Amino acid sequence: MKAVERLDNTMAELNKINESELGINELDLLRFLKNQLSKSKSLFESFSKSIDEKRWDDVLSYTFQISQRVNSIFGYLVQPAVFSMISRSKLSENIENIIDSLAFSISEMIIALKQNNKSLGIDTITVNMSSNPPSMSISVVIKGG
Repeated sequence: MKAVERLDNTMAELNKINESELGINELDLLRFLKNQLSKSKSLFESFSKSIDEKRWDDVLSYTFQISQRVNSIFGYLVQPAVFSMISRSKLSENIENIIDSLAFSISEMIIALKQNNKSLGIDTITVNMSSNPPSMSISVVIKGG
């Protein structure tokens, strides 16, 4: 999946940041984001492997885990204290890249679900994205469920 490669690139950019130049709050944010991106990457790798191995129950499980992780990252970033810090932070460009990478990853995941909808027994997939607060929800209707 290109999502894994994109998350790798995003993590590499985060690893280039000189932590000694950051304030305590920025450092905490950086560590949180590194941790969450690492977990997200692992979930996307497992999702991709499950598709390749046609383990459809795992595919659905990873879909919901990934959407939960992405929503937790988005939710954290829009907390008032974090959001005000981000706007004047050295991390702001990186955070925009993280949001873009996660949105790309989700769209790639949905495309993979759509391409395998018959094998998964999926009748319809609905994705809703909200901008305030940023969040994403996935609704899946399974045939004969």
